[in-house]
Amino acid sequence: MNAVNSAPLTPSQENYLEWVYRFSENGEVRVSDIAKKLGVSLPSVSRAVSTLAKMGLLTHESYGKIGMTAEGRTVGKSIVRRDKCLTKLLVDILGMEPEEADPEVHRLEHLISGRVLPRLEILVHYAVSDPVWLERLHRQINDGAEGKTEESSFGIGETPIHKGAVVEKRNK
Repeated sequence: MNAVNSAPLTPSQENYLEWVYRFSENGEVRVSDIAKKLGVSLPSVSRAVSTLAKMGLLTHESYGKIGMTAEGRTVGKSIVRRDKCLTKLLVDILGMEPEEADPEVHRLEHLISGRVLPRLEILVHYAVSDPVWLERLHRQINDGAEGKTEESSFGIGETPIHKGAVVEKRNK
């Protein structure tokens, strides 16, 4: 969501904001920097920056540098945080190669809510903190779990979830 209205950003807008944020950590940001990184035209970047400026997330001097508002920095930081968490999950925990994980991360990062991210970060933290568990996971993945897509052999989704009282079976 953004400062001007409560509409969520599109994945494309998030990508632009992410890279403005990343480049701004090292100094000035120009339209040409973003165009080169994302492989898009200068007019495309200018339009996106203009839209994000109208949303109160960026500032832009005509033919000049791009800046971030306080709200833009907050949102940009959150996008980068999702990216880093998902990269750590896919590369360090699930054992994917960075080149293989990168497109997956960029698809998933737009779907993770502010409610899910802290929980995912806790999971990632605990997984990387337990080398024995992590090694067992990597062994399991390397032993063939990677190719299972149609049906899980691990019983995921088979555990019944009951809300309310626990039902006890009794033999008569």
